[in-house]
Amino acid sequence: MRGERGSRRRAGAVFAALTLVFFLLVFRLYDLQIAGHEFYSAAREAQRRGVLELRPPRGLIVDARGTPLAVSAPVGSIAADPSRMPDRSAAARLLAAALGRPASDVEATLSKTRRGSDGAERPVEFVWLQRHASEETTQAVSRLNIPGLHIRREFDRVYPYGSLLAHTLGIVNIDDVGGEGLERTLDAWLGGADVRRRVDVDGRRRARTWPELPLSGSNAQLTIDARLQRVVEKALDGAVERHKPRWAVAVLLDPRTGAIQALANRPTFDPSRPVPDGVNPAEAALARRNLAIIAPYEPGSTWKPFAVAGALEAGLVRPDSRVDCENGVWKCGARVLHDHKPYGMLTVTDVIAKSSNIGAAKVGGVMLGAKRLWRIADAFGFGKRTGIDLPLEDAGTLYPLFRWTSLSVTSLPMGHEIAATPLQLVTAMAAIANGGRILRPYVVERITAPDGTLLSATEPQVVRQAVGEKTCAEMRKILREAVRAGTGTKADVEGLDVCGKTGTTRKVDPATGRYTREKHTSSFLGFAPQERARVCLIVVVDEPQGEYYGGAVAAPIAAEILREGMKYVR
Repeated sequence: MRGERGSRRRAGAVFAALTLVFFLLVFRLYDLQIAGHEFYSAAREAQRRGVLELRPPRGLIVDARGTPLAVSAPVGSIAADPSRMPDRSAAARLLAAALGRPASDVEATLSKTRRGSDGAERPVEFVWLQRHASEETTQAVSRLNIPGLHIRREFDRVYPYGSLLAHTLGIVNIDDVGGEGLERTLDAWLGGADVRRRVDVDGRRRARTWPELPLSGSNAQLTIDARLQRVVEKALDGAVERHKPRWAVAVLLDPRTGAIQALANRPTFDPSRPVPDGVNPAEAALARRNLAIIAPYEPGSTWKPFAVAGALEAGLVRPDSRVDCENGVWKCGARVLHDHKPYGMLTVTDVIAKSSNIGAAKVGGVMLGAKRLWRIADAFGFGKRTGIDLPLEDAGTLYPLFRWTSLSVTSLPMGHEIAATPLQLVTAMAAIANGGRILRPYVVERITAPDGTLLSATEPQVVRQAVGEKTCAEMRKILREAVRAGTGTKADVEGLDVCGKTGTTRKVDPATGRYTREKHTSSFLGFAPQERARVCLIVVVDEPQGEYYGGAVAAPIAAEILREGMKYVR
């Protein structure tokens, strides 16, 4: 009996245990299938789904006619998660052949580690193996089927016309972020916003399918016609070949609106390869400098028209007023001024046409006086930025009156003791062409969304009135005479009535602080036609070899640009 009761107790215990296990299983199934259905479904979905961050392609930059100047092309970039690679050495050997790199370099990349919170060294979870790889390379890597390997879709910035308009367009870095030029100033527009998309992933967390790419960034249309830009760059290339200068610049501006029509610098570069193979990065950086807006220089005789305009505006002289130019030598206080020829009595018109230093110093300096001379320089915009929509613009130098010496009042009318960028000078000359209005220069005409919706448009902006229309009308006649029969004859173009002023500036030797006779800056600053001008331009050639007078070096370049380019000017 006792043994039978023991058996019953054991059987009851087993039954109770089985019953408990059964109910636990039922409860677990209930929890999985009913009570926790949503939770576990979400967990399963999370394992099956992943999130990709996608950067849209940059928007287009197009010229005034809609010709693409900067576009984005899809490329593959190869990345890896070394922590998920069971044999990094074997993976490195396979990848080395596909990437065309030494296996030791690839293995070193895959062997990078990071220190965890517990102090232990662990493999990093992300490394780049190659950015912007060729299609052939990405396919070869994809066929390897190595765990932890990813091919990411990115975009390469392409400039179909190479170096054309390079300094205006600028560059983007490897991460597709604007670094210079319009690519920098318009980065928020062109780059768009990153988006997150959910995708199906496999057991290795690799995307099974690639989502549709997001819309591109906004598009920018410029004021510059690529055809006119080619004419300007070709003319500069010819100048570089003939004169072997240190640098050269040409800027064309619409005096009616302030729109930049062309802007070119030499030396130049290809935005697709801002640092070419074998070129020192520092040298490449110098070639990328937009000298038209960041390189102020002493303008010399091209500044004389602004000083004379101040005297005309003040009613001190008329174009036919006569000035004694002292037969080429004049002692004024502690200094002696010289002309390049011994002129006697000259009209104000001939002072500009023949580029008399003595005449300019008397009319625009002594007669006008220091305060009014400074005010006219300020009114024409010298010593301050123009506000152009390009980065790193320099303000130039116009010293305040308290820093002037007894020599300043005769130095400034000759274009000394002042520094201006080519853009500042052409903006100031445009005011004489248009009736005295200083306009803010700009290169971006409009910004549009990918669907064509207008997002932003640039309207002409009058900054100030520098001088009156009467003064400008008189100056236009004076500047026409300077080209017709003065120092600028080589800038004249038949049937166009070109107006302008040449400049030949002796450069200061940094070692001595004195003007040297060996180095010069040659320039031409003008507009065409005389009335209702459609283009204002400046050509600057720094340190030309051999001939150096502005009338012989810069004026012929201006004539070539106007002769070939006016058919593209709207």
